[in-house]
Amino acid sequence: MKKIVLIIACVLSLVIGFAGCGSSNFGVVVNEDLNIEITAENADKDMTGATGTFTVGEGDDVQIEPNFEEGKVLVEFYPIEASDDVNADAEELMPKGKPEFDVEVSGTEPIECGFAAGDYMVSATVLEKANGTAVISLITAEEKDPWTKVSSAAEAAKGAGMEDFEVPPQLQINDLTFSDPAFSYLDGVAQASYESGAIGIYVREASGIYGGPMTDRDLKSFPEHWTQQVGDDADDVVDCYGMEKDSAIVIQWGDTEDFHTVTSQGLGGEEYGMDAATVSRLEDMID
Repeated sequence: MKKIVLIIACVLSLVIGFAGCGSSNFGVVVNEDLNIEITAENADKDMTGATGTFTVGEGDDVQIEPNFEEGKVLVEFYPIEASDDVNADAEELMPKGKPEFDVEVSGTEPIECGFAAGDYMVSATVLEKANGTAVISLITAEEKDPWTKVSSAAEAAKGAGMEDFEVPPQLQINDLTFSDPAFSYLDGVAQASYESGAIGIYVREASGIYGGPMTDRDLKSFPEHWTQQVGDDADDVVDCYGMEKDSAIVIQWGDTEDFHTVTSQGLGGEEYGMDAATVSRLEDMID
């Protein structure tokens, strides 16, 4: 959860001169979403502002989302001792020493950065005449990886609220062997993760209470979607998604009470699709 506390009664902002026919303004505030927002309106070089406290937790990342039409701003994070003293003199609250982290911000490309957990004052200084905004927020450890890691399939099933979750210790995917899965869960879905080289295989089983996506891949991004018969019953079919037929990246089967998905994910390498024989074998082993 985000933890951002305003300890300064008013924003420490320095406004210098005018730009053209309009005023020149620069400010750093905590907005209604409890994120820190930098606003520049014809802001001249060396204008500065600061506010705090911005608390970064263990495992959290800081995200800066700029939207500048022009210019560049230096953002600095100064370690401080968190305080509720809103009556402190502005001079006492201004950042001192060296920043823990600093970054030059411009354009519209989001920036993610990680540094030591702690309480920080955020200071911003105009480096080049600027117009636009930047929002600073946290990506918490939970948001980065919402899965709870456990040591066994049984623990994953228990955490997911299911009776059981059984996966083989080893999977054969085409000509690659995947062993020693890692286990995790969300409420209603259990996951086993296998890796071999630059390929990851993710097996998920969900119960009826789970209403979220069964794969992290965007199914609409695949140009091919087909079904494969895997049993004698007409209902024994697997939905397959991939860049080309007979090379499935995602396969899904089951019903509202018991649903399975196997996803192939390139971990910095090329896509690795599952052929028809592998799809039939996986459905038989995992179901």
